[in-house]
Amino acid sequence: MRNYITNYDPFFDRFFLRANNCSTSHMMKTDIKENKSDYQLFIELPEVKKEDTRITLENGYLKVTATLNKEDENDEDYIYRERSYGEFSRSYYVGDTVKLQDISAKLENGVLTVDIKKRSEKEIEKEHLVQIA
Repeated sequence: MRNYITNYDPFFDRFFLRANNCSTSHMMKTDIKENKSDYQLFIELPEVKKEDTRITLENGYLKVTATLNKEDENDEDYIYRERSYGEFSRSYYVGDTVKLQDISAKLENGVLTVDIKKRSEKEIEKEHLVQIA
């Protein structure tokens, strides 16, 4: 019901907001699980295809980028659009000791699962140790 003082109806006016004004915070919801030998990230990527997903590792940050393409180019038929399209990315700090070979990923049923192998202190120390001949 409209508020007669402000002429604002919370349901109606919120319902017809333009899609550009909607928050994209619902994209890439993530659960993180710690196991004995690795960490697992479960990232929601509904309707995103494997070929439209990119994972990079740089300066201790794992960056996941996904592109969701519009299925229907005819925008004039919609009175309201809440689903977001375009390129989305999110970064996760994994530390400077994580190497590319420590990471594996798979995308199934709209969930990207990223496994990050834990490295022991001995492995890390060995990398920084200069062998003297």
